[in-house]
This record gives sequence, C-alpha cells and structure tokens, in this order.
Amino acid sequence: MMASCTNEENKIVIKKDWYQSESQVIVSILGKHTSKEECCVQFDKDEVNIQAKFATGQPYTVNLKLSRSIAPEFSSFRVLSSKLEIRLAKIEGGMWDVLERTVVKTTKPSSINLRNWDKVVNDMTKDEDESDVNTLFKKIYSDGSDEVRKAMNKSFLESGGTVLSTNWKDVGKDKVDIKPPEGMEWKKWDE
Repeated sequence: MMASCTNEENKIVIKKDWYQSESQVIVSILGKHTSKEECCVQFDKDEVNIQAKFATGQPYTVNLKLSRSIAPEFSSFRVLSSKLEIRLAKIEGGMWDVLERTVVKTTKPSSINLRNWDKVVNDMTKDEDESDVNTLFKKIYSDGSDEVRKAMNKSFLESGGTVLSTNWKDVGKDKVDIKPPEGMEWKKWDE
C-alpha cells in the first residue's frame, strides 16, 4: 500500500508504505536515513509525528493521523539500511481498512478535501478503449430499446453465442440458427 506525499515544508517527495498483522501496523518511510539519533518519532494514541533526516542531509516532517488508536507505550521505530520502519501496536486486534483517517481541510473560502467516487468511476470509464467489442455491445444493449435488448438476448442464446442481432423483426419470426465462423463446422459436444 504505497503512498507518496509532498512534504510542504521542504518540497520533497516522501514515499511511505505500510502493511499490518492482527496486532501491529508497520509503516516504512522509504529512503536511506542518517541515524536513529537524528530521527524523532512521537507516538500518540491516534497520531504519529516523525521528524527525521535522509542520508542526503535533507530533513523532513511527517504527521500521520491514524484511522484507529494505537498503544504508544508498545510502539517503536528503527532505522534500517533503506528505510525508517515504524511499528505501531494496535489496541484492538483486527485489520485496518486504511492507515490514516480522512482529514477535512478548511481554508478561506471553505473547501473540503473529500473524494468524489462517482467522478473517479466516470473518469476511469472515459479512458476505456471504445473499440473494445464488449464495451460496444454493452453500450448498444444499455442504450437500446426493449426490442433491441430482446433481439440481442434471443439471438445470442438460440445461436449458442454465434449470432448477435439487434433487429427484433428478423429474430422474432423464427428460431435463430447457429452460424459458426467461416471455415468451421458446428457439432454438439456429444456427437
């Protein structure tokens, strides 16, 4: 669960990653650090404040507003060769959905920092390749009239998936015959 954030104070990108067990959450600030003595990590029941220095000498500050409570007295940190590792002891066993709680920011004029999931879904579907056949058929089916939908269902089912028609006048008259691709022959599996 990798995340990057820009440290406004120093205009640097801080890469952090986290994973968990039933009893603890492990947060990693990726990057080589100077030493444990130059890292200050303060644990509170629902917050962790980190002031540290990368091996390049660049200082940074990170404030984590935790989604659930921790036991500060049983939490710890250590500096490894490629990261600062922070171990947070959970008060209640179980898995967290997210590391940090949603923070509502207000400024002048007031604005709220919440994600509009409908917009995210719309943006994702906008980027889909419109030439995709399944997408095209889904669009035709969803935008079509009841007759178009009936024709598509009937032709597809009766032909064993070899015919897909939108014309109810042709399909509604009679049973739709199986039409295998050119150069192929249709046989029942038990023949």
